[in-house]
Amino acid sequence: MVDSRAPAAHAWLRAITLAAVLVLAPAAGSAGTASADPELTSAARLLAGLPSDYAPHAAFQSLAAWQSHREAIGRSWSDLRAQRLAAMERWRDAELAAAAATAGKNLVYPFSGPDFLNAYLLFPGYDTYVMFGLESPGEPPRIAGLGEREAAGYLRSLRVAVQDLIERNYFITQHMSKQLHTPQLKGVLPVIMASMALLDLDIAAIEPVEIAPADAARPRGKAIQAVKVTFSQARSGRAQVLYYLSLDATDRALERTPEFLSFLARFRPATTLIKSASYLLHGPYFTKTRAVLLGVTDTLVQDDTGIPFGMLQASGWSVRLYGDYEKPIRDFGRFGYQRDLESAYRSGRAAGRLPFPFGYHWSNGKSTLMVASAGARLP
Repeated sequence: MVDSRAPAAHAWLRAITLAAVLVLAPAAGSAGTASADPELTSAARLLAGLPSDYAPHAAFQSLAAWQSHREAIGRSWSDLRAQRLAAMERWRDAELAAAAATAGKNLVYPFSGPDFLNAYLLFPGYDTYVMFGLESPGEPPRIAGLGEREAAGYLRSLRVAVQDLIERNYFITQHMSKQLHTPQLKGVLPVIMASMALLDLDIAAIEPVEIAPADAARPRGKAIQAVKVTFSQARSGRAQVLYYLSLDATDRALERTPEFLSFLARFRPATTLIKSASYLLHGPYFTKTRAVLLGVTDTLVQDDTGIPFGMLQASGWSVRLYGDYEKPIRDFGRFGYQRDLESAYRSGRAAGRLPFPFGYHWSNGKSTLMVASAGARLP
């Protein structure tokens, strides 16, 4: 394990050097309290355009590049809070009160990319968050030594990387393949850290972890990259944990990494969040991931790109509908179209309007959101 009191860069390198293997068996209940790492928390705040009183970052904070970044991203965050986040919080408190207030549970967010913001805003009380996608974790930024030119490039790359989330409320995979692989910005961690700062969270530790392969003969660390972020709410200090895994979750790829399925199964019971997921779980290529998600989930919050509506109904799930239904956007053609879901909306089954964008129809007010409960299916 890494000493959370060590500086971020030193702790990261030390963990890699020791090749520490973390046994990822989630503990039940709260993990207690966590003390903020001043360097990591300061870096997150500065990435989010928020001031920091961490002395080693004073020079970075005085750079013209950071002052410009603070002004530019500050306007975006301010508009985001006023126009979307406040509406999401009000809707959460009214419609997800039981789930959002539940402590000691796990949240699973497949195909998430770096979208920690939506996960935490909708479900702030959970002990453990599990997110996975194709994008690599990357490393915590080492900003103390950056000069004016390097800082300007890094912060510009970060602003570009979060633009889709700010405008659309989701990340675009094709954009991330470029935005998170620039000479300055690599991986999802900087975006996740900035989101944590925006949500007034302190970061206690960031550690690379390994999921040991089921096949002992296979080299470790070749197929799944994983990172553990320990953080806490600034006011309470209550420890919470985020695991982010980078892997290909198709059936074919999981033949080489079946340990991922075992890892995910440990988080039962879980709330699962699925949004803007390219209808991956509708086709024949993610059946193993879909089966595990259905097995661990007791509450499902998703748009129409998640588990097909007909499959949930056939399996006895109770489903509440919010917003409206619109056929898949042009990028997907007819793939993902759900006639039964459209009929359910047209018949007046929707529980109410959705006052924020959630999914691909972000620009026309036609977002679909389902809250499904497994009910008595789970023992």
